[in-house]
Amino acid sequence: MSWPIEYFHYVPAPSSIIEMMPGAMKAMTQCAAVKPGENVVIACDTNKLRLAEALAAAAYAVGGIPTIVMFPPTGAHGAQVPKAVVGACAQSDVFFLPTSWSMTHTDARIEAIKNGSRGSTMCEVTEDCLCTGGMQGDYEECDRIARRLGTVISQSKTMRITSPAGTDMRCEIAGRPVQYETGLFREPGQFAALPDSEINISPVEGSSEGTIVGDVRLMGYGIIREEPVTIQVREGKVEEITGGSGAEYLRETLESFNDPSAHNLAEFALGLNPSCRAYSTNLEDLGKLGFAHHGIGSNYAIGGKVMAPCHIDIIYKDATAELDGKVVWDKGKLLV
Repeated sequence: MSWPIEYFHYVPAPSSIIEMMPGAMKAMTQCAAVKPGENVVIACDTNKLRLAEALAAAAYAVGGIPTIVMFPPTGAHGAQVPKAVVGACAQSDVFFLPTSWSMTHTDARIEAIKNGSRGSTMCEVTEDCLCTGGMQGDYEECDRIARRLGTVISQSKTMRITSPAGTDMRCEIAGRPVQYETGLFREPGQFAALPDSEINISPVEGSSEGTIVGDVRLMGYGIIREEPVTIQVREGKVEEITGGSGAEYLRETLESFNDPSAHNLAEFALGLNPSCRAYSTNLEDLGKLGFAHHGIGSNYAIGGKVMAPCHIDIIYKDATAELDGKVVWDKGKLLV
């Protein structure tokens, strides 16, 4: 099976930083609103240095003071990074985290936000993500929709997300903060996951029940369109995982941590960005309008109580969401 290649001429090369600059500039202006003199820390692993250089160039172009901090890939989504990286992020005004493995659920991002910084994680990001797809989306509109939906979520007690493929997940959300990872982070304490745009919430521990049928992507593994992964969740824990090699990967990965918290059902999330390419990159699948995902592992970074050794997302398409029994979101269409 094939699908259209939307940016067929892009090939990573020494000159491709030129093609990355429009997206990098948008990140600095529309998304982060970097001001002259602000310290912009770009923490990357060794696989993403060219992306970091493009972001640093854009930061410098708008008057920011860029600093690149580089470290070896951590090897797991949500794994902690060196303390020196945590310190650099904590002292920033704005941070960008282009990495192979997600830093969303790490102390680096948490401490930065606590200190009033603002910024974006960019896990599994590829160079063409700054050239096309989600970065061309209207983050202002994504944020507007998220704020309307988030107002209803914040007033609700229960949430349910279903899909035609068989997902049917329910949880309690009363008292949990809504996370607006819409792509705009202009004020202290705001964060995003460019080029993703999503709204998410951490369910009350132990309350999640049901079935997830992932038919888009498994974070860290790749596309699962042809081999869906089915996960049974009971009392807030991943209990059973079935499917093809993707399911085997997830089972082995969670077991490798030898930590029960790795099986915590951590997140309910809905994508907001119609410009995101499907089956292209992890962050675009997470943020594509009509797609939804659930995180497994840590939730302490998004309002929960569990600090696990990982945070792994599983994504599916054509999601419908209910709040307190009322359908409010149908395959990307807001009904409130």
